[in-house]
Amino acid sequence: MDTGTGIIGIIPLIISLGFFGLGIACMILFIRFAVRAIKALDIYLAEKSHRL
Repeated sequence: MDTGTGIIGIIPLIISLGFFGLGIACMILFIRFAVRAIKALDIYLAEKSHRL
């Protein structure tokens, strides 16, 4: 087996692991954004209900 062939075979694995890591990071950022949005919505609704 040629050593160049082994390195070329590893490159798709590295790329797929990179995309997996990016997916996890995006999921974490989305969850953090959703939690902030829910808190902001709760504050907004509390302010609107106290004005009446």
